[in-house]
Amino acid sequence: MSIDLLIMISLTLLILAGLAWGWMTIQGLQNKLSNHTKSFDKLMQINYQLNKELSELKKELNSVVMTAGSRSGVAFSLEEISRRIDARINEALASRVMPMLESLRRLESSVDDFTNEHEERMLDLEERTKSIGKITPPSFSAEEDKIESLFNAGKSAEEIARDMHITVGKVNMVLRLRKLI
Repeated sequence: MSIDLLIMISLTLLILAGLAWGWMTIQGLQNKLSNHTKSFDKLMQINYQLNKELSELKKELNSVVMTAGSRSGVAFSLEEISRRIDARINEALASRVMPMLESLRRLESSVDDFTNEHEERMLDLEERTKSIGKITPPSFSAEEDKIESLFNAGKSAEEIARDMHITVGKVNMVLRLRKLI
């Protein structure tokens, strides 16, 4: 077999595999679409039944209201009952939900205060760190004077280094700079 024939067979198999994958993907999407369509149809049926029941309940409520109103001498309309129900719902909301909203507002205010305080601290810290870079190195003249006085008192460089807890090289450097050795 030649290489050209193997390449053609490989390409054909690759194309067939791609087509098979595409067909399977399309079938999966069609199944999902079918399921969604069935669900949508069921929801439409439920919505129709609920609307039908709601209209029947409204008719029954109107007849009950008219009957009760004719017995008591007071007639209530469906709108009046709806307004009264809305008023009771609003009262319940005001008594239960509004305190929660006020509590949330206070919590939000506390969080805002904390955030502002934190930002102020960060700004203050940034200002402090800016000044750290401007610190001048310490003066070594006091240490150098002590080295010189100990050397003049007759101590060796090694003894001075041991007493002051510094290196012998530093002691020798100070003594050379001051032209003592």
